[in-house]
Amino acid sequence: MEKAIHNLGKDARLHIIHILLRNRGKKELADELGITPAAITKYLKGITHPSDEIIKKSIQIASDEEYNEIIKTIITDLTEALIELIENVDIEMIIENENTVKLKKMLERAFNEALSTSSSLV
Repeated sequence: MEKAIHNLGKDARLHIIHILLRNRGKKELADELGITPAAITKYLKGITHPSDEIIKKSIQIASDEEYNEIIKTIITDLTEALIELIENVDIEMIIENENTVKLKKMLERAFNEALSTSSSLV
């Protein structure tokens, strides 16, 4: 997940900090992340942004509920960037890219598995 974390935008990084601050204070979060409360304040004011290492640590310390929300944030940020790219490049370049083909197959498999699981629950 290292590459995904590296490609996160500033807003997503800040949102991850906000997720963690819902259930703990600045000092407690700073202690858990191994940084100062002043660093948390700088993130919140937009002076600096959480590094890749801080995001990785955030994932490690997250509760199950926080983890799920962080992963949703990462997925949303990366897919929004991908959608923007797709909307602005020649469709042939997308179709011909081998990673796009891999992604399509993975998504189809995931959707098919989700559909087969949900229909068996009905």
